[in-house]
Amino acid sequence: MRIFAIAISILCWTVGSHAADVENAQDHPLTGRFEGAEIIEYSYSDFDEFQFIVEPLTSRVKNDNAKHMVTKEGKLTRITYRAPKGTSSLAVFRAYKDALTKNKADIIFECSGNSGPESCTTQGSGNNFKYVAPGYSVFSLIFGNAQNDKTRYLVAKISRPEGDAYVSLHVIQNARTNSEDTSDRVFAQVDVVEEKAQESKVVMVKASEMAQEIDLNGKVALYGLYFDTNKASIKTESKPTLDEIAKLLKDNSELKLLVVGHSDNQGDFDYNIDLSKRRAESVKQALVSNYGINAARLKPWGVGYAAPVASNKAEPGRAKNRRVELVKQ
Repeated sequence: MRIFAIAISILCWTVGSHAADVENAQDHPLTGRFEGAEIIEYSYSDFDEFQFIVEPLTSRVKNDNAKHMVTKEGKLTRITYRAPKGTSSLAVFRAYKDALTKNKADIIFECSGNSGPESCTTQGSGNNFKYVAPGYSVFSLIFGNAQNDKTRYLVAKISRPEGDAYVSLHVIQNARTNSEDTSDRVFAQVDVVEEKAQESKVVMVKASEMAQEIDLNGKVALYGLYFDTNKASIKTESKPTLDEIAKLLKDNSELKLLVVGHSDNQGDFDYNIDLSKRRAESVKQALVSNYGINAARLKPWGVGYAAPVASNKAEPGRAKNRRVELVKQ
């Protein structure tokens, strides 16, 4: 993996971490950081998906713009930077674009501002970029309608022997506020997907093993149930584990279970509580609808990240915390 060592005007391209950064944050070696910037949000997943805008949008409704986006899967890194006071959005955007170009990246799409043929708004919609950009933008969560004529966005592709990498760069300049940390400050969100195939991580627990674990500890943790990102719908690769849960319930006709969803600590607490409960409800519904299990024997619940079994500081621990537990009633 190539690491930048580029000087552009006052820009010093560095890779590493800084004292003012949030805990466990670090730059991505394919993107670096603007000199003096600090990381205010950071997340990493060993395998996830991300949508990139690759051509001008044509609708106010995000789902109608699918044909203008591509979804890539692989290692996903999200970094949000706050630039030094007095820095313009153009300076940050141009520095990243120049560095990416020198790293032989292909600029697939870019836009800027809220007006004109190169704007980041949907043509004729009168709507702002926040509404039609990838829906999980940290900017919309922190600043709401902060997007303005100083909003800038690009998507770049870096071809590599070990797999292509895609970079999404979203730069805004916030309006004046009463907060020194946000007033008239520039923020840059960088999302990097390094393409790779999902490694098989199905942990198959047989019905007999589930029964033994429940008999011994009153519960069993399952890692073979998979869901779409930020959704409660069960993926098809969950079927082997669902088959075993159904067998467990049919072999033990008096057994009643709590189906408890657990998450890592990425994202809002209340959101994770709700998502983990909805996922538990999806497991119950699948067992009732597809296997004929009596609904009265299953009670779904969600605890979000309130009951971790490992540290959430790094991905291996977070992966252990993302699970569904069957608890004997």
